[in-house]
Amino acid sequence: MSSADVEEVSTVKSFDYGARETPENIVVLKDGTICTTLLAAGTVWRSTAGAERVVRQSDDVMAVGLASDADDRLYAAVRSGAETVAGIWRSDAAGRWARFAAAKASAGLNGITFDDEGTLFAADSVNGEILYLPRGHDDLRLWLADDRLKPTSFDDPVSGTGVNGIKFVDGRLYATNTAQATVLRIDVRAGRPSTITEVHSGVPADDFAFDASGNIYLAVHPENTVQRIAPDGAVTVLATADDGLDGPTAIAVVEEGLLVTNLGMLGTRHAPSLLRLSMKVGAPVLPRPKLSS
Repeated sequence: MSSADVEEVSTVKSFDYGARETPENIVVLKDGTICTTLLAAGTVWRSTAGAERVVRQSDDVMAVGLASDADDRLYAAVRSGAETVAGIWRSDAAGRWARFAAAKASAGLNGITFDDEGTLFAADSVNGEILYLPRGHDDLRLWLADDRLKPTSFDDPVSGTGVNGIKFVDGRLYATNTAQATVLRIDVRAGRPSTITEVHSGVPADDFAFDASGNIYLAVHPENTVQRIAPDGAVTVLATADDGLDGPTAIAVVEEGLLVTNLGMLGTRHAPSLLRLSMKVGAPVLPRPKLSS
């Protein structure tokens, strides 16, 4: 085990690499249902009381970021070359999906999050921008463009991925930039971006999660690690490739530890899975706003 903090690493679910089931992002609903986007398959997988079902499937899209609201409806960021498909899709209680917000086909949608008021934010990793859905509109629009959100080049998937994971916590928007290996904090004033602060550097993280103790848990797919940044800035590597990590891309904090999507991208073992790191954590911090129908 890479860290004494982690009691055990176990497999919650194994996916089928041949069926393009590469788990990229994760949300745990209020009732405990685990939901993951399967990037290459363009699907969303749920597990409820042992039952599993795909709630959206298409061969011409990538399902990337995932979020939920107070009514446990899911929101999935979908990349597609078709203008009629690209954007944010929302499910209803019956698992039927419809497009919630349109995006340009050129948008490299990635992580998504809500603020406490229900405004949706989306990372555009390709163009290095943060988009949002203004009230009364049905298409994503530019919220922030900044050099600190940009990729560094397009020579490989890591350098070509700018702003990646985003989370709204305590009135601020946090973001990772994989290419620049930074974690950023963006202050928000009257709904608009304000001061940008570099919280941490040197870790090319994908998506991440907070707990109520102020810890940030990072999925670092280029390094095959899960790392924790404590409130005092101390960094701990919690698990590595020796523990079975292979291209980890996202994390959910649960009562008994962390859930990690494995082989969202850049993995080499071709054994995609959902892993559990059993350890002591604070309560999860995840905005679940109440939205209109």
